[in-house]
Amino acid sequence: MGKLTSSLISIAALTLLLAPLASAAEVAGKIGYMSGSLIAKRADGTVKIMGPKSEVLAGDDLETSKDSYAQVLMNDGAQMTIRPNSNLKIEAYKFNKDAPQNDNAVFRLLRGGFRTVSGLIGKRGNSDAYKLKAMTATIGIRGTDFTTRLCANQDCEEDPSAAPPQPPVVPQAAGRVMLVQGELTGKDAAGKVRNLVVGSAVYEGEVLSTAKGSYAVVAFRDEGRVTLQEETVFHVETFQYNRQQGQQNNQENAVFRLLKGGVRVVTGLIGRVNHDNYRFKLTTATIGVRGTGFDAWCNAECATGGANPGTTQTEPLKGAGVYVWAGQVALSTTTASQLVGVGQAAILGRDLKPVPVTTIPSGVIQNKTPRPDAVKVDLLKEFENDNKSTPPATPPAKSGGKAEPGVYVTVHDGQVILAQSNQTLNVGKGQTGFANDKFITRLPTIPKFFGGDKQFDSKGVIAGASNKTAFGATQNGCVVK
Repeated sequence: MGKLTSSLISIAALTLLLAPLASAAEVAGKIGYMSGSLIAKRADGTVKIMGPKSEVLAGDDLETSKDSYAQVLMNDGAQMTIRPNSNLKIEAYKFNKDAPQNDNAVFRLLRGGFRTVSGLIGKRGNSDAYKLKAMTATIGIRGTDFTTRLCANQDCEEDPSAAPPQPPVVPQAAGRVMLVQGELTGKDAAGKVRNLVVGSAVYEGEVLSTAKGSYAVVAFRDEGRVTLQEETVFHVETFQYNRQQGQQNNQENAVFRLLKGGVRVVTGLIGRVNHDNYRFKLTTATIGVRGTGFDAWCNAECATGGANPGTTQTEPLKGAGVYVWAGQVALSTTTASQLVGVGQAAILGRDLKPVPVTTIPSGVIQNKTPRPDAVKVDLLKEFENDNKSTPPATPPAKSGGKAEPGVYVTVHDGQVILAQSNQTLNVGKGQTGFANDKFITRLPTIPKFFGGDKQFDSKGVIAGASNKTAFGATQNGCVVK
């Protein structure tokens, strides 16, 4: 009996010893560079003085003191640099490189500010897996580099010695992504590829591509829209549109080129007066429009750059062609032209001349990819505020160099979605969004206080920081009950 009692006591003691290990919070990352002091208030009630290489756990409440900066390196590759007098809580963090569907990261900014270069969470799997909360606003991340400041009382006074931050030169958005099913990417003239999600801006010169089993709808500034079907490559060669108050601008110009796959197109205001201002290219042919809706395709040798991109009546989809479901188009080459009306189709023949299709394949007529005009678009909301802010109820900057209390987010690269109550705002590269409990708006300029963090370099890393720890603590920090 004595041995049994002793065994039970040993088991109970072992259970108590292992219980904290079983409920231990997940390691979310570690501290990189530091300047000054940083503490972590743990979910178990302990307080840890942090140093370089100290582990950061899910549930940690990180606090920097005056004149202190700290870089946090998350397991998914994200980098966060916390500025002085700031308080950032890691409410949730779950990352497994082999299970992107389970990704989850939720941060809450309670005081101060920080700069983030996002990692894999939010770039793969669920794009809504990465969120930052501040006051009543939520910032949704779409793979980006941004700075967030929570301003209250004296937190964001202008630094008289700080030069106003210079935003990067960002072209006007030609269009914006309204719908994505699967994967959509954009490649610029320099070859840089970025993932595009709902709300992402599309720029002149970009080549858009959809993956297998994917499709996307893009709305353009002139009210035109395009649905990109699966495995499609579409080039926005030229797009110039800046009409105001309904005035016609002779400089308006749009040139699109379908390099591969299929699209469904609704033309916009460009070309409605001067039809030659709008051109849609298919290999050696051009589709001239008269205010219309049509489907176009480019397959086989048309997509691979073969010597003869044309096709035949028996295989109309193995080449280049067009099918009209609204208005009228003209499929033209340098030698001939073919008018195509509603319910009609034409292809580029083997002799590279356009010819009508006598028997239209059912797959063309019954296209299951959604027509672009079936997607609701608020053009005023999506485009009119790209280069100016909606006048808020209260100015976002008070006199005397003090900022209006609220959440400010400036995007250095990529895009964030700022949400407050039932309102959302897309904030792109070089722009600043603002939200409080009354309104949400895009600011006309970047507030000057964003230029006061002289310790940050262009990537948000502390300039001149070393691995030297605060208070003489070891690199792993020390725990205070």
